[in-house]
Amino acid sequence: MKKTINSILLLTLILSCNFIQTISVFANEIGPNPAIEARADIIEWRYKLENGRVYKRRYNYTKQKWIGDWIPA
Repeated sequence: MKKTINSILLLTLILSCNFIQTISVFANEIGPNPAIEARADIIEWRYKLENGRVYKRRYNYTKQKWIGDWIPA
């Protein structure tokens, strides 16, 4: 009985190995999604050193425009 069960298991393993197939997976390029839009502008401080003094000014990265004037930091 034990020999029969072992034989069936061995046969099942051997046959199942023959049916394994390889699957190719390719990545798709994701283009710009028109449904995604910025809700708030990205604004950060920019700094510069001029004549030994540090100045700062806000810059809007979303619109690529300066906000305000240079002020001492």
